[in-house]
Amino acid sequence: MLKVLEGGSTGELELSGTRSELLALGRKLRSGRGEILLSKVSNAFPYARSLLRIEFQQASGKIRMSSSGGGEALTIEGRLESLCLLAENIESFALEADQDDHLHVDYFPGHDYLDKWSGSLVVAIDSDSIQSS
Repeated sequence: MLKVLEGGSTGELELSGTRSELLALGRKLRSGRGEILLSKVSNAFPYARSLLRIEFQQASGKIRMSSSGGGEALTIEGRLESLCLLAENIESFALEADQDDHLHVDYFPGHDYLDKWSGSLVVAIDSDSIQSS
């Protein structure tokens, strides 16, 4: 099951799951609206906590990602075109990544789909689920 871990003071977010779970997330993001329940991690070290769900919806402008709901949810909001670009990046990563690879979704000036106020996200494949596709 997908997991999202959040750093305490840093606010850093890490999303991890199997290749098939990451591919399914990409498909769901393309729908423009939804909620995905996450696996709860009892010991999130070195992170501060494990989030309970991902909530995403269409909104104007580029994507803003943040943790909300009292730190229980990763929220992703942006126009459908931007959600589809994020989905494409996650899907490509899921198909091509090696065990130690990470996808860093960080804002930089001129970013195609991230708003400058968006939080950062690291995407990883669960080490327990590494298999050739």
